[in-house]
Amino acid sequence: MTSIIVKAAAKVNLTLDITGKRSDGYHNIRTVMQSVGIFDTVTLTENFSKEITVSCNHPDVPCDERNIVYKCAAAFYKKSGIDWGGLHIHIEKNIPTQAGLAGGSADGAAVVVGLNALCGNLFSGAELEEIGGTVGADIPFCIHGGTVLCEGTGTTLTPLENIPECYFVLVKPPVGISTAQAYNAVDSRTSAPEPSTNKMLDFLDDIEKIGKLLGNDFEDTLNIAELLNIKRELVEFDGCFGACMSGSGSTIFGIFTDKEKATVCAESFKERYSEVFIAQKIDIGTEIL
Repeated sequence: MTSIIVKAAAKVNLTLDITGKRSDGYHNIRTVMQSVGIFDTVTLTENFSKEITVSCNHPDVPCDERNIVYKCAAAFYKKSGIDWGGLHIHIEKNIPTQAGLAGGSADGAAVVVGLNALCGNLFSGAELEEIGGTVGADIPFCIHGGTVLCEGTGTTLTPLENIPECYFVLVKPPVGISTAQAYNAVDSRTSAPEPSTNKMLDFLDDIEKIGKLLGNDFEDTLNIAELLNIKRELVEFDGCFGACMSGSGSTIFGIFTDKEKATVCAESFKERYSEVFIAQKIDIGTEIL
């Protein structure tokens, strides 16, 4: 049996503008996504079972056809036409679930990249992103990684210059927000906040400006008190240039250039929250170990 191990990185949204609902029920967005150094580890093992099986160290992650990694493996095999013998996928979760950090999409990206390597790099990066995009809108970004403008449903990627070195303090409170709940709130709003993405694109070389221009339509629309309190506390810490919710939540992140100041901030939040991380910005989405 042949195995391969792939690291899969989380992401944050530096901006997230919901620009409209499409006729197919999906939404168009404009968002600047950034890979950050929190990783799941996905192990792919080929076997002779004639099945795709899944296991995970996290009890809340489904280990059947509902899991995005299963769907990504099936999509890869369908596209490749390979007569596969069987595959087991094991996920070691470190990225919080239901957090707005694309943990599931990162795992799916790892499966697509890993299977491509096992098959002798059958597909280009763009082709892998296309395969991943048939399963989930964040998967193409998670395959590409770095600093990227994502448009349409999120699958149209424009790579950007990498932002300067920095650290993110991420706080994931127990409050949960479903993606459907977040989009329903956006669809019900009577007015939209000023788009943040266009301004951000002009200042990606300046962390102080990035911090000031962070924006998320979901955060503004949902208006959840606990998340707003975490954001307020983050920006009051010495060295924090700005804070924002990532994706549809519920993670709130603050951005720093000084690791020691970021550490002081994170330690303070760890007194009250169990899921607090310091993550450096990174320029890749997946890495084969």
